[in-house]
Amino acid sequence: MGDAERVKGLLDGSMDPTELEDDAELYALAERIYGREALDEMGVAAPMRPPEVDPANHSNGNNLEVELPDILEVDEIPEQSSKESSGSRIMLMAGLVGLVLVSVNVSIGIGQYLALCEDQIEAPPLSFTTLSNWQNDTMHITWTVTNLNASLNYSIYWSMSQNGSSEFVGADWFNWTGSSNLIHSENRPASTQPGCYTSTLYSEGIEISQSNGCTENSSTTSILAIISEVPAQCEDNTRLLWDKVDEYESVESWAPAGTGGLLDGALLMLFGMITLRSAFRKK
Repeated sequence: MGDAERVKGLLDGSMDPTELEDDAELYALAERIYGREALDEMGVAAPMRPPEVDPANHSNGNNLEVELPDILEVDEIPEQSSKESSGSRIMLMAGLVGLVLVSVNVSIGIGQYLALCEDQIEAPPLSFTTLSNWQNDTMHITWTVTNLNASLNYSIYWSMSQNGSSEFVGADWFNWTGSSNLIHSENRPASTQPGCYTSTLYSEGIEISQSNGCTENSSTTSILAIISEVPAQCEDNTRLLWDKVDEYESVESWAPAGTGGLLDGALLMLFGMITLRSAFRKK
């Protein structure tokens, strides 16, 4: 009997009620049409239904009910451990590098390996020359000064005489600043040769050079010696002074190697403690 005939038989009442006990779908349909109480009065028992299958816990019709163990969330602990290990390695490397750098700077000097210092260029020596001549009963003098410090004030005091040095002709001052080279001339009327002169060069009021002579003789020039210390050279000072590291190009920021200062000792202790602490923490 087909499904359509069975449904027709259910509707017109020609179906044997016992057939409903073997067909769950027909029983459900009859239950909706006639009600559960009518079926019970007719002695029709509800067919046995197979247990419902939960697709979330079953696959391929096999109810194995295998429970998988919970996966431990261990990402946080290894990640934190990895960060601590990485930080310890960085601190250890920083401590070792600092310790080696300070030790080499004290014992040998990092200036032996890195050309950071620049020697101070010495200024060329000062030159002070004088030229004198006699023309048409006039005495002429010309001073030439080179290699001056343009930031200083300079002066020349001069004096002229005729007939040797027996008759005074004239004297005066000449002042200037802001120039490293100078050429200056003076002339005075005179009647009796030879004409002679004396001149003195001053820097900031201090006498630094003299030039004397006569028109018939060659002039003589003397430059007063200025005693000064020999400037320090970079090759003799290879230890960098850490408190002057921002001026490393100047020789004043360097000192002879072989000895260390208070700051060198403090840095050695600091980097040594960092190295030891990082090494033990890593273990």
